[in-house]
Amino acid sequence: MKAKLTALFWSIAFLTIIATLIVSQKTQSSRAGTGVDMLLVISLDVSASVDANEYELMRAGLAKTFLSPDVAQAISAGSHGAIAIAVIQWSGFQEQEIKVDWLRLANALDLAQLAARISRMTRRYKGGATDIGGALEFSSELISSAPFSASRNVIDIVGDGPNNVNYSPERTRDKVLERGIIINALAVTGSYELLNTYFADLVIGGQNAFVESAADYDGFERAIHRKLLREIGNLNLF
Repeated sequence: MKAKLTALFWSIAFLTIIATLIVSQKTQSSRAGTGVDMLLVISLDVSASVDANEYELMRAGLAKTFLSPDVAQAISAGSHGAIAIAVIQWSGFQEQEIKVDWLRLANALDLAQLAARISRMTRRYKGGATDIGGALEFSSELISSAPFSASRNVIDIVGDGPNNVNYSPERTRDKVLERGIIINALAVTGSYELLNTYFADLVIGGQNAFVESAADYDGFERAIHRKLLREIGNLNLF
């Protein structure tokens, strides 16, 4: 009887160990499936300062960038070989909307699907004010609710002018930085020659944060391409 109980005990113990290993393996596989090298929110200014032609240049330039082979190569070089991206549009107070929800990008097909969605992306706001702090807060919350996990979380603020509604953006910036989120910016300077300095002083922050710039929307595609390569590789390429 005692021998039978001992055998039963070891059988149960063995099965428990096997079950634990199976659960652990499933958990690790699940985490691997949701892990990415970076969460990136691209936050596009569509306020009154952006006219219809400029919006089209911005949309087309962003879509084309994701079809670039060197962007795909930069993504594949990461430890997970994948990043996740969401795209929002923003304007004035409480004017923010998700235009492309989170997508995991790991291969050319994923990138082509993202480019196609951006190419079809309609404009949400016209004629509104510029609330950079609101865009930062909305983007930060979007990262917090992402279905993927990453060691590096980044917000891309794309804009062509300073904040002109609600409070100054550095107040929200500081809160976002406390959450471990990096903020970079792309300044389309136009006639506002000091926009790079404005973004550097009041908007960006975090490890290796930077401001990319374009003189106008004709140069947007080149600027966003350079910017994405720096962000994906976490490198100072230029």
